[in-house]
Amino acid sequence: MKIYLDNSASTPLDENVKKALTSWSAQALGNPSSMHDAGRKSKSVIENVRHLAAEKLACAAKEIVFTSGGTESNNGAVIGAARANREKGNHLIVSAVEHPSVLQSARFLEKNGFEVDYIQPNSDGNIAIENIESLIRKETILISVMFVNNETGVIMPVREIGALCRKHHILFHCDAVQAFGKFPFSLADFPADLLSVSAHKIYGPAGIGALFIRSGTNIDPFMWGGAQESNRRAGTENSLGIAGFGAALEVLDESLAFWEKARQLQKIFEIQIKSALPDCVIIGKKSSRLPYISLLSFPGISNDSLLMALDMAGIAASAGSACSSGSIRRSHVLEAMNLPEKVMDGAVRFSFGKLTTRDEVNRAAEKIIELVKRRTRH
Repeated sequence: MKIYLDNSASTPLDENVKKALTSWSAQALGNPSSMHDAGRKSKSVIENVRHLAAEKLACAAKEIVFTSGGTESNNGAVIGAARANREKGNHLIVSAVEHPSVLQSARFLEKNGFEVDYIQPNSDGNIAIENIESLIRKETILISVMFVNNETGVIMPVREIGALCRKHHILFHCDAVQAFGKFPFSLADFPADLLSVSAHKIYGPAGIGALFIRSGTNIDPFMWGGAQESNRRAGTENSLGIAGFGAALEVLDESLAFWEKARQLQKIFEIQIKSALPDCVIIGKKSSRLPYISLLSFPGISNDSLLMALDMAGIAASAGSACSSGSIRRSHVLEAMNLPEKVMDGAVRFSFGKLTTRDEVNRAAEKIIELVKRRTRH
């Protein structure tokens, strides 16, 4: 029986999402910009989901822009905000442990005349507020720090960072892809101007996400053409994907209720492995962490060979970010944390979801212990 422990890469479709996709795909999928009945029905679905997303995030519906997912939301936020506010300055501050879609956006801006400072984390993967404040200049226009790191599960001090941005009149972008649906937060009191979310991390379909743009935030369009999505993102909306996103939002409370169960699963999993393999390193353990992610390192063992062995044993895990076309490269997150090479090269991420059972966690831990011990004997 397969054991899926890669929920931070993508979650399986919820049964209600499957039903919604089947039901909607059986109907006439009209262009939402068309005036006929099929078009109006598509438009109605989109706007209903927009209001539902706004309700879950506690913001206005007009502040939600649908995108193709977290990567597009992050690209649009960082590049769009930087370009739109160029007359105020050309300096950005970005954490060095951001998702590649943020880091590559920042590097693109550097090639186009912007200056970027990259904040290094401490050895536990967290970012110090004083390090950010020390980098602020009068030309600083945007700070981007993720809510939860997708590799370590470390929860960043984003409320404090947002408050710092407000104090200095700097835009704050937060990649909340790994936070949304994991624990409750409200944009009514969360000091972010731009916030990215994705459906396939909350048991919805891949290829659909959203970007929150707070009213009054100056940001350039990130796709050009028609006037869709309030002139922010041109192109015919993905009404089928949005319908699936909506179905995932309707069962969001189930995901939020998983927090305590996830904490127990993480504890059982880590204690069992650490007891049998004392050299195992639990990365980020001293920081506040999401209970859905356990990033474990087995020093002296290659993570790619271990992942292959796990896959053959029916256990799905990953080497960290699953956004490099399946390639296994040394993690930029772990490099930024300045961890020893043996720790970086032996790191494997296990991530739990609402369908993960205690029995699966126990069986996975037993198999991991067996495979690691087999490799250390040779």
